[in-house]
Amino acid sequence: MESEIENAPARDVEKQIPSQIENSAAAAVAAPSAEHALSPAVDPAVEARLLRKLDKRIPTLLAFLYLLAYLDRSNIGNAEIAGMEEDLNLVGNRYSWLLTIFYISYCVFEFQALMWKVLKPHRWASIVVFAWGVIASCQAATKSWQGMMALRFLMGIFEAGFGPGVPYLLSFFYRRRELGLRCGLFLSAAPLASTFAGALAYGITSGHPRLASWRVLFLVEGLPSCVAAILPWFFLPDDPTSARFLTEEEKEVARTRSLQQTGEVERAKGIVWKDIGLTLMDAKAWFTALMYFSCNVSFSSLPVFLPTIIADMGFTDIHAQGLTAPPYFISFLVTIASTYVADRLEQRGYAVAFLSLIGAIGYVLLATCENVGARYFGVFLAASGVFPAIANILPWVLNNQGSDTRRGMGIILLNLVGQCGPFLGTQIFPSSGKPRYIEGQSICAAFMFFTTLLALGLRFLLKWENGRLDKKYAAPDAQSSAQDEKTIHLGGEDNYGANFSNGIRFSISDLAPPTARIMPVVFQDRAGISLYDAQFSHSDGMRGPIPDQIIDQVVARLVHFKITCDDFCVSEENIHVLATEATRTAPNSAEFRTRIKDATGWEVRMLSKEEEGRIGALGVASSSTSIAGLAMDLGGGSTQITWVIETDGVVKISPKGSFSFPYGAAALGRRLEQAREQGEVAEKQLKEEMMSNFREAYRSLEVPDSLLNAADANGGFDLYLCGGGFRGWGYLLMSQARVRPYPIPIINGYRASRESFHDTESLQDIASNPDAKVFGVSKRRASQIPAVAFLVNVMMEALPAVKSIQFCQGGVREGFLFDRLPAEVRLQDPLLAATAPYASPSRDAIRDLLLSALPERPSSLLSRHPPASFSYNLVTALADLLYAHANVPRESRSAAALHSTTTGVLSCVNSLSHVDRAILALILPERWGADFAPTEQLFQDRLLQLVSVEEAWWCLYLGRIAALVGDVYPSGRVPPESQWRVRLQTSWDTIAKKKERRDVLRVQVILKESVSTTVLKDSLQDTAERIEKVGKKKNWIKPTDSESEDGYGVRVAVDIAVAP
Repeated sequence: MESEIENAPARDVEKQIPSQIENSAAAAVAAPSAEHALSPAVDPAVEARLLRKLDKRIPTLLAFLYLLAYLDRSNIGNAEIAGMEEDLNLVGNRYSWLLTIFYISYCVFEFQALMWKVLKPHRWASIVVFAWGVIASCQAATKSWQGMMALRFLMGIFEAGFGPGVPYLLSFFYRRRELGLRCGLFLSAAPLASTFAGALAYGITSGHPRLASWRVLFLVEGLPSCVAAILPWFFLPDDPTSARFLTEEEKEVARTRSLQQTGEVERAKGIVWKDIGLTLMDAKAWFTALMYFSCNVSFSSLPVFLPTIIADMGFTDIHAQGLTAPPYFISFLVTIASTYVADRLEQRGYAVAFLSLIGAIGYVLLATCENVGARYFGVFLAASGVFPAIANILPWVLNNQGSDTRRGMGIILLNLVGQCGPFLGTQIFPSSGKPRYIEGQSICAAFMFFTTLLALGLRFLLKWENGRLDKKYAAPDAQSSAQDEKTIHLGGEDNYGANFSNGIRFSISDLAPPTARIMPVVFQDRAGISLYDAQFSHSDGMRGPIPDQIIDQVVARLVHFKITCDDFCVSEENIHVLATEATRTAPNSAEFRTRIKDATGWEVRMLSKEEEGRIGALGVASSSTSIAGLAMDLGGGSTQITWVIETDGVVKISPKGSFSFPYGAAALGRRLEQAREQGEVAEKQLKEEMMSNFREAYRSLEVPDSLLNAADANGGFDLYLCGGGFRGWGYLLMSQARVRPYPIPIINGYRASRESFHDTESLQDIASNPDAKVFGVSKRRASQIPAVAFLVNVMMEALPAVKSIQFCQGGVREGFLFDRLPAEVRLQDPLLAATAPYASPSRDAIRDLLLSALPERPSSLLSRHPPASFSYNLVTALADLLYAHANVPRESRSAAALHSTTTGVLSCVNSLSHVDRAILALILPERWGADFAPTEQLFQDRLLQLVSVEEAWWCLYLGRIAALVGDVYPSGRVPPESQWRVRLQTSWDTIAKKKERRDVLRVQVILKESVSTTVLKDSLQDTAERIEKVGKKKNWIKPTDSESEDGYGVRVAVDIAVAP
């Protein structure tokens, strides 16, 4: 059951299993085609505009067509009391059989709901609308009960191809949390049709035409359907990306929404037969089907018998037609309102239960009361319960099924079972039951009560499943109690994801809150297989198919990974196998992918070269915060370039996507080797080709003015690099950095100047030295360094505006998963997402105390002030981590804190610069006294060299302030304001010493008298002395490359005062 509920809102236990279900995967030994383009993050303003346009056209058009269908289906009730009963000799149960035969064919042909996915929706809609319109009109010409039976049977066939599949079609356009209201808008056409059906019938049947009134009724209400059949052909889009009324920007957002929900862009195609079987075995699908059956007993009988029921209250036939309108109009309003409220409250089960109860009470009044007013009020309640309940059941079944095929099969099952209800509903009002139809009304009431119980039962089942899976996959206790009581919304739909990517790499990522933004990996593995190199392993040295033995190895690794996915409870439908250049261009690519599917059951999704670049750009965005610049990805077979701007979680890239060239590290290495064998001319031609391609790509990228202006102001672009080829180059740069050995083993966030990045000769010398072992550079990567150096030389000449380079860990996996995260998650600061699990109960109060120790204005003499890197979020993260190492043995606390950003709790944060890692690693040990062993002292010294002298000094100062706060609040719990224990105040002062005026930072520690114990005061006095020591001139930070004796520092004076 774990894989069946996707992307439900956080508070909705009815539509989602918590932060453990939806499983995602990215992979690249095979991948999707061009139509599956993965888009940048969604701009909320564009998304709102998109929804408005969709709402104006899709639900309204479909509702209008359903209104016509409902008129054509149910006008037989009006026709009966307008003379058809006498003209066609409808004696005995003949009229009831006219109703039943419609639902027999309607039920038998329910499978047509999947035709929306097989045929283009606009074509299928036009066909069925025209067909039932012709049949409805032909009813006017029938002369016998047998002829009418045949026409009603045919009408059931074609209406079964429309109504049951429309909610399924709507799921192509809307997210789950948006679907309820849109289904309500569509289904509200039923009571709306019934509203004016009575009035229309009243107008038609009140005259005295030559043609029988009931025949005119069928013509007037049937012919419009024939005419309306042209509307979907021209105005119903097959999916959002084919909608002519949307701009390209809106289509891009629609593509992203579709990918975030299902991993696909084009939804109206293909059926996965396995998913059909899974749906049939799903208890939730049967619950909703039984609810639909139960409601349909009442739903089917109400429109066709209501005129007769009202007439038997004592009204004339004509007045009975008119009096059916008010209850239906109220039902129309309740249908829309209830689906809207259910969406907002995210409580579909309670809505269905409440509405069913209302309907049941209405039928009880109809069965038990003799007073006309009370019975007519019962009609209002019945109509206001039955129609809206069904409008909420349909989106509920769609919410609780995973793939498009499962949603389609869920709708079919819903209707196969549910449409059996009308068989009963049309038989429980025999003529012998007149005038009050007590038995029929009682049966309807019983079934509506039964629907109430089923709705509550399904809600209980979902809540139980959520609770069971919470125990199995629950987030750490550090999460808030509110999160413990509700399911977690992941918007991007995946909590665990399997990733098989370029290299070949396998990983499983946990996207459960609160750490979803950093996409932590809970399992990873790598197969030392190069699919690109394998294609050149033939004896003639020419490119050929992927060898069988390599395919066998890949398949074997995937089969093993499938077992691992089962261990982590990754559902099959959420494992994504993505392939890039090597698979895309392999001569036997189709055979390779078929072998994988046969062995694992997994479809390989092929990334086009444009998509590969786009995902790489999104991977870059996932690896940093507020990025703006050019982005490149270097794989084995290709390299891509685009521009990227990420602001507040919204990622924008070039409207042209990215430009991809066959200059991957392995591919370029082969071409470069061949060119050098041919001589300098060939090598020069290769360089000129690459230069021309990169320059043309840069011109075609349409770099926005904001990015160009920022580059002008800052002296050039930032260039963000990802991909294995570039990472190898980055590790070489790190090995030659000023600080050696380099203390941070993580490539992500490492920055290099243009000059050092372009020092290709030095780096090639290191890579070519067989005795030189460089961390992060395998023998295979080292063999590709000449090709990467060649590419770097071309890049620096073709892109002269590049100022600095930042290396990113982001790649196919990161880009794929980041694209699926909801906007509110992408908006989060990754650092705070990573530290949130360690936060104390009073994190905000602790942060405010720390901030109060940082002066807001510069000193008067030397303008000393905290550096800009000491941001509000960084101090918040420090507050989160203040107690993270409290359970570590005392002798190891400082060391654990020192390594927290490199090998400890923050090593998985994928967006920290190396400077930020060093800052946090320098602050945190001071909180525990900075008691280091000699080896740790060396590590601290190297970290100090990664930051500026200003940053280094303020790290030591703030760390010791943190120690003072920890002394006062050892548990991290800060009492209410009225029970405060300590307050900090800072101010600048100047003192004269040795005929020289100097800046002094005065820190006043105000201790509340009620907690001012001797022990606490002594402890604070020791910590205050440590704070003052950091301000002594001998402890100031001196630059390692400077002869200056002073260095950087600030004198500090700490005063401890006691206040009442």
